[in-house]
Amino acid sequence: MRIAIPKGWSVLLPLLVLSSLACTPQKPPPPVFAPEAVLLEPTPYAGTAACQPCHASEFESHHQSNHAQTLREATVADLGTLAPPPGIVPGEGRFTIDGGRLVAHSATSVLPLQLALGSGKTGITFLAVFKQTSAEIRQSYFPHEKQWHLTPGIQEVSRSLGSAIHKEEATRQCLSCHAVTLPLTSLLPEKRFFGVGCESCHGPGAEHVAAMQKGPNGEKPPNLAISSLRGATGTALNTLCGRCHRTEDDVAGMPTASKKLTNRFQPYGLAQSRCFKKSANQLTCVTCHSPHNNASKETKHYEAICVSCHSAPKKVCAVNSNEKCISCHMPNRPVMTHGTISLKMADHFIRIN
Repeated sequence: MRIAIPKGWSVLLPLLVLSSLACTPQKPPPPVFAPEAVLLEPTPYAGTAACQPCHASEFESHHQSNHAQTLREATVADLGTLAPPPGIVPGEGRFTIDGGRLVAHSATSVLPLQLALGSGKTGITFLAVFKQTSAEIRQSYFPHEKQWHLTPGIQEVSRSLGSAIHKEEATRQCLSCHAVTLPLTSLLPEKRFFGVGCESCHGPGAEHVAAMQKGPNGEKPPNLAISSLRGATGTALNTLCGRCHRTEDDVAGMPTASKKLTNRFQPYGLAQSRCFKKSANQLTCVTCHSPHNNASKETKHYEAICVSCHSAPKKVCAVNSNEKCISCHMPNRPVMTHGTISLKMADHFIRIN
């Protein structure tokens, strides 16, 4: 059946249709959060690359380590094979890629992501950063499993994708373990300060680099303006590592269940060990672990260190004085007490189990 349209109405009909659509109640689109720009500021830090000319060997070792890779941009270009594929995430949400950048979609928001925290050895947590706050995605991606798990630390909050909002102080505390330094007026670190770098342990290095460059005839000036950490006590070095891996003081303020996690919080576990207490303040994290390389996975490496202290003429272990020290006295234990993450770590509370 053909309907006759009165003369003049053919022009007005599209306008009436548009007007009708405009009056129809529409579900508002989820808000889109835009990232803040990085503000470059004068800084006493030089960046890890500035250490390479004089410390090439240490630089190359560290550059390949998980510590150096513990912060990236949340882009496919930066993450490479560690980037999660676009698609549905367990819970209520999904991930997409827009212009190479990862974007998290939940029921209430669309969140372009700026930072990816974690080396990828285990999991990677994604962060959107604003001027005075940040939003941490509640699902973390585990590349080697190609699976999503509830983000450690906020697992009790919600099982949906969503995000946990952190204020400026909490964001700075979090990022300080993934970046060398942050600008005073921004929560986004400069790219040259991504990861745990040389200056994370040795302190600001700009003055040190300048001092070395001014040395007469290539000789070292008397004031190196940096901490070499040589001769530091066990307590000092373990506290330094504990700034991120947690000390006794840190764990004291945590829930009761955390006090059993002497495998997850290694400096805290080591401090309780008789080995440390009887070491005259000499046993440190770097006694067993190279500060510039990934932790060795070879049990024999650690057993040799144990035997170097616990050797003849006094036989310390009645069961086996030459091997199997680690499996007996530092067994692997689950890191997470809840959730679906099956990660295990060596218990650093060295004792008879």
